[in-house]
Amino acid sequence: MVEDAEVERLAREMIARHGPQAARQAAERLNEMIDRNNIPGRDLWGCVVHAIHQRQGSSPMTAGWPHDWRSGAIRLEAALPLA
Repeated sequence: MVEDAEVERLAREMIARHGPQAARQAAERLNEMIDRNNIPGRDLWGCVVHAIHQRQGSSPMTAGWPHDWRSGAIRLEAALPLA
């Protein structure tokens, strides 16, 4: 189970560190968790990406997410809605 406080802390830290690129950086971590088949990590970073988009007033589609920035391939796993 993902802790809301942890998600918010990570979102704030990513925004402070990466500014407008925070969602992209968090999506890269999400992709790493998917690649490692780390389900708890995937869930956490998926929520962090969502929280960053909410805080920055952007949407995943306008930010280019879900996208694997290293290979240019769309990541279907990351495209699932975060309920």
